Amino acid sequence: MPFANVNGVGLGLRRSLIPELMTETGLEGIDFFELAPENWVNLGGRYKERLQWFVERKPLVSHGLSLNLGGQDPLDTELLNATKQFLDDANVVCFSEHLSFSRSGGQLYDLLPMPFTDEAVMHVSKRIRQVQEHLERSIAIENISYYLAPFAQMTEIEFINAVLVEADCQL
Repeated sequence: MPFANVNGVGLGLRRSLIPELMTETGLEGIDFFELAPENWVNLGGRYKERLQWFVERKPLVSHGLSLNLGGQDPLDTELLNATKQFLDDANVVCFSEHLSFSRSGGQLYDLLPMPFTDEAVMHVSKRIRQVQEHLERSIAIENISYYLAPFAQMTEIEFINAVLVEADCQL
């Protein structure tokens, strides 16, 4: 599935907002909703029904938090399978993920920066290509905030541009 451009005003779809949004005027001025798949995968019952209500009315975009694109641990195929199912079921028009690592023997609950090196470009690009193949769609990557870039062989923009070319993904 190609990457779709989304324009207009978006709102993060949070469960606490759902009752107000599901009113007669709740969707006014909102062109699309953004959500993290990790917060919605494998849900059933009322939340699944409510999500379907939004799917039928507005485009959804999704931003992942846990794929660990830059990590050394193997890609989490269980999470990838659940994410793919969710993206397909919710008809998500575009999916993005952080250009970072977030797992090392377990979830770190932080987004740690990639080293700006040729080796890191090749490593993360290979993983992005694997994720895109698994999800059967192009994804976008998002750079993260960081304070230090030790051992950098290139600037951040050079690193990101190299990943975009090598992985054939979006930003």
